Amino acid sequence: MTDILFQPVTINGLTVKNRIYLPAMHLGMAQDYETTDQIIDFYALRAKGGAGLICAGYATVDELSGNTQNIGAHDDRFIPGLHKLATAIQENGSLACLQLNHAGRYNFSFFMQGKQPVAPSAVASRMTGETPKEMTRDEIHETVNAFAAAAARVKKAGFDAVEILSGTGYLISEFLSPLTNKRTDEYGGSLENRMRFGLEIMEAVRKAVGPKFPLIVRMNGNDFMPGGNPRKELREYAKALASGPADALCINVGWHEARVPQIVSCVPRGAFAYLPGASRRASMSPSLPAIASMTRKRQGS
Repeated sequence: MTDILFQPVTINGLTVKNRIYLPAMHLGMAQDYETTDQIIDFYALRAKGGAGLICAGYATVDELSGNTQNIGAHDDRFIPGLHKLATAIQENGSLACLQLNHAGRYNFSFFMQGKQPVAPSAVASRMTGETPKEMTRDEIHETVNAFAAAAARVKKAGFDAVEILSGTGYLISEFLSPLTNKRTDEYGGSLENRMRFGLEIMEAVRKAVGPKFPLIVRMNGNDFMPGGNPRKELREYAKALASGPADALCINVGWHEARVPQIVSCVPRGAFAYLPGASRRASMSPSLPAIASMTRKRQGS
């Protein structure tokens, strides 16, 4: 009997040789946003390990979305380095994906030459101790366009897919959560309004990369945040993504400031493995690939 883990799976026409997906790790190995040999060697070695699809990142969409140690995707000058990274992964046996993200209120002004982090509302971050600037409508639209432009660069650089990080307490999930979104305009209040920013980004990315380029969305199955998104809301978000631009959902758990243990050794293996299936069932799309990415660290690792 063949283990299903080693059977191929198709994501929007992209055939992945097995169902092993290496999720993005925020390595802090870039230099002035440039992809370094250290990053390329890191992912080339992991491609040799046999994963069907490797997601590198995260990569920035503008200069407020990360810091200089993140991989840059917010300017055309980074395309050559991105191409080297994609090629290194592919030549060593895996397909290549790049994750795009905006840190929002999780960013530090220290890493942005004193610029104030941005967020849907001016709610202080327990991660940084800083209060972000509330984004204007124009800034929201600019950020949507920035995600789309960065995704187009990902495709141009030769990656096989793009992933958008829409959870973990970063900007898109800050708009989704009533804990951090106190807006009274069309981007705040009801769940429909709080989902608007994320869905506009996914739709803009889809338009930028075309209908046949795989778009994966990484989101929380449970944010573990008191006053945050109930699981019912997260399932509705998954449904909206699956019925529109998303080709696969990558389900993780928790915000970085959540108090529930997630990746430490005391967490049993597979403790959160029920969440991807629940998200897929909620999406009303049983054929939608759902990626489980809630592992824990080995003792001593």
